[in-house]
Amino acid sequence: MMRSLFSGVSGLKVHQTRMDVIGNNIANVNTAGYKSSRVTFQEALSQMIRVGTAPTEQRGGTNPQQVGLGVQLGSIDVKHTQGNVQSTGYATDLAIEGDGFFIIQNGDSYLYTRAGMFGLDRGVSGEGDSTTAEGSLVSLVSGGRVMGYKADADGRIDPNSEIEPLSISAAEDIKAKATDTVVFAGNLDSRFETGKMVSRTIQTFDSLGREHTVIIDLQRQGANTWEWNARLAVTSDPIPADMTGPIQSNETYKIVSDGTGLKLQDDATPPTTYAEHVSGALWKISGTDYEFELSKELILQDVIDNGGEIEVKTSMSERGLVLTADVRVPVDAKPSTSPVWKGTIEFNDDGSFLEVEPASTIKFQPARANEMTIKLDFTQFTQYANDFTGRFVSQNGYASGHLESFAIDTNGVIVGSFSNGLTRDLGRIALATFSNPGGLLRAGSTMFASTATSGTPNVGAAGTAGFGDIAPSSLEMSNVDLSEEFTEMIIAQRGFQANSRIITTSDEMMQELVNLKR
Repeated sequence: MMRSLFSGVSGLKVHQTRMDVIGNNIANVNTAGYKSSRVTFQEALSQMIRVGTAPTEQRGGTNPQQVGLGVQLGSIDVKHTQGNVQSTGYATDLAIEGDGFFIIQNGDSYLYTRAGMFGLDRGVSGEGDSTTAEGSLVSLVSGGRVMGYKADADGRIDPNSEIEPLSISAAEDIKAKATDTVVFAGNLDSRFETGKMVSRTIQTFDSLGREHTVIIDLQRQGANTWEWNARLAVTSDPIPADMTGPIQSNETYKIVSDGTGLKLQDDATPPTTYAEHVSGALWKISGTDYEFELSKELILQDVIDNGGEIEVKTSMSERGLVLTADVRVPVDAKPSTSPVWKGTIEFNDDGSFLEVEPASTIKFQPARANEMTIKLDFTQFTQYANDFTGRFVSQNGYASGHLESFAIDTNGVIVGSFSNGLTRDLGRIALATFSNPGGLLRAGSTMFASTATSGTPNVGAAGTAGFGDIAPSSLEMSNVDLSEEFTEMIIAQRGFQANSRIITTSDEMMQELVNLKR
């Protein structure tokens, strides 16, 4: 009689646990990255009433007789099935479509999660684990840092390297790169008359990121020969401008050349103010009542070819005064130091490229920058009897730039967009998979910890086979199925009710037994 009471009690306990799990699932129906659980039961030990006997020649065998002692908890399993992906519009929200887990640094260990609610941390100064870099990518739930693979200065990412905390710092920049290759392509019309010329303009960059305009002239020389000429569009050095004395504003100056260098003077006759290039970045300004030197660079703001004159506009602000110079230089008065490079481009009889003679390389020395050596690549030119389409295709130099925005693609690559128009990879999200994800231990905040049952994590880059892809600006919703949970709730309630009936019925039977004495 007492056995039935204890069986009923065991049934009440496990059904209550089942209700606890169901209630937790329903409570987390809107928790991003949450994985629902289920409860399974198993029977408890049975009491042996009579053992079974084997059959003989004279009689058959008998089966064992046992009385069960109730039910016990079998397992509480986590369902690691894929949840629906919901778009959020936040650049740092990430969802995984696949089997992987985000890796979150937790002190000296790691936690794992499917909840990709991430953000950028402002950074903290300190020692040890309290120190974070500006722009660290962190979990908004736990504050832990998101792990991945950092890119080097050139944007290369090695997915076989050690994982590190990822960051997207506003201090990220791209250093200026001098142009060393310019590529041309297209067709040079074989029907052109000998001597006909077409010009193309290209913008190149020096080691400081400043632009230099190079003009390429392509001129038909013969049946299979074209001549190329290269020249700089601006031949004068930038004029330094660090004032140590007075200077008049809104005054007009002109650049003159005496064959040995450049001079800047006003329009008066004789000139009352002029600038003479001394050396390097130093110019000496002289007037009737003053003399001083300039050493800070005065940037050339605009250059306009007016068919016989080159108009150069410059501007400067120092101590509240502004100098506006409208400098006009006759084309034939350009300094003789302006280099011109030339060579020939040879084609085969079938119109395909043959060779360039001599090697198509130009060199010049920009002011206060490294000498530039640029290879002009004409190998993609053809010479057919078609329209002239010869054009500048690309050059590999650029100015410096700072990070303006970023995005994360489906491979988990963080791509930064910079102010100079370039993009560069900043890092890549790392994911972890487990041979038995059901063995992971819940660690709170929608995090899991690895255990001996789950196995050691297999770490790899997002977007690679077996790890899953990233859905940017999205979150994985909870995988709780409310219809299933409500059904389980009804079953649990019925089971609990039935087990309570065992206790009340057994109690009534015991009461009848007691009443036999009356």
